[in-house]
Amino acid sequence: MWIHIPILFLLSLTLLLFLLTATSRIRAVKNGDIALQDIRYVEKHAFPERIRLLGNSYDSQFQQPVLFIALLILLHTEQMTGQFWFVLSTVFVAARYWHSYEHILGSNLRLRTLAFGLSSFCLFFAWFSFLFVRM
Repeated sequence: MWIHIPILFLLSLTLLLFLLTATSRIRAVKNGDIALQDIRYVEKHAFPERIRLLGNSYDSQFQQPVLFIALLILLHTEQMTGQFWFVLSTVFVAARYWHSYEHILGSNLRLRTLAFGLSSFCLFFAWFSFLFVRM
C-alpha cells in the first residue's frame, strides 16, 4: 500500500539522524570535545554547535512525523486512498528532509522556518481534511 512509502522515508530519516548524532557524539567524546558527563546529563550547552544541531534535529523527529504517521495509519485503517493523500504525504516528507538539512547546517534560519512551516501546514491540512471527510 502507498502509505508504507512515506513511513519508510520518515523512519529512514530518523535512523540517519540517530546514526549521525550517535557517531558524532562518540567521536567528540574520544577527541575530548565533550565530557561523558555532558552526554549523561544531556548538557547540550556544552556540546559543539554541530553536535547540538544534529541532536536537536533528531529530537524533532518525534513530534510532527509521529502525528503524521498516526494519520497515515488512520487513512490505511479507513481505506482512504487517492492522489491527494499521496501528494500531501510526499510534500510533508520532502519538507521534513529539507527541515532536517537546514537544522543540521544551522546557517539559514529563514529557510529552516519555511521548511518547518510547510511541514506544519501539510500536517494540519491533512488532519483537517481527514476529519472533514469523516464528518
